Amino acid sequence: MMASRNFKKFVALVLESSAANEHRTLSGKMVPVESEACFHDVVARIEDATATRDQCCLRTDEREHYNGLLKILRRKLRRAKKFVD
Repeated sequence: MMASRNFKKFVALVLESSAANEHRTLSGKMVPVESEACFHDVVARIEDATATRDQCCLRTDEREHYNGLLKILRRKLRRAKKFVD
């Protein structure tokens, strides 16, 4: 019983760590964060989110949502850029 519980914890940790190192592109394909495909996909997402955010009225929930999304995407872009350059 104890071994089964430890095994489940181990599998959860492995899945969690591998998910952090992968990125799902707009086409649905999983690619490593350190790949050029990830970099270009994140750039496209940032451009799209910025354009959509700029169409929102100031001080709205919708604009705040896109600002949060852009913050996360820019963080991912910095991480991917380390491997592409």
